[in-house]
Amino acid sequence: MIKTSLFADQEREAKLNKLGDALRLLEQHVDFAALAAEVDLAAPRPSRERGGRPPFPTELMVRVLLIQQLFNLSDEQMEFQLLDRLSFQRFAGLRASSQIPDRTTIWTFKERLIQAGASESIFDAVNRQLAKHGYIARGGQMIDASFVQVPKQSLSKE
Repeated sequence: MIKTSLFADQEREAKLNKLGDALRLLEQHVDFAALAAEVDLAAPRPSRERGGRPPFPTELMVRVLLIQQLFNLSDEQMEFQLLDRLSFQRFAGLRASSQIPDRTTIWTFKERLIQAGASESIFDAVNRQLAKHGYIARGGQMIDASFVQVPKQSLSKE
């Protein structure tokens, strides 16, 4: 028989933390608020004169873009994974939200960055911040993305 619990969500999150969520590590060592401010300077948000749904915060979209790049996901898969994966929801700050960025929103954000020439600078800034703390980002497949400490080199006279 499967045990049910009112606190299943908290128990699952605690186990995720114990197992070592790579996105939690990334969150500790990267200043996403500063990255979002840089993105808004380089690629200002479009005007809302014509109305429409308010855009998602830039910091959230930067986090989504980073997950997408790290795990090599398409826009469609990114939308699905944001709905499905607890670790992605936690990292993006969407655990309690009923709305997530859809594939078109993700694509539009990436296009805004590309047109402003700011897309590569985000990843460079993240890599620099990680390097300061002794980590490098290794992207790849869904099960392979990880953060590893940079090997320490010891130089001797020989």
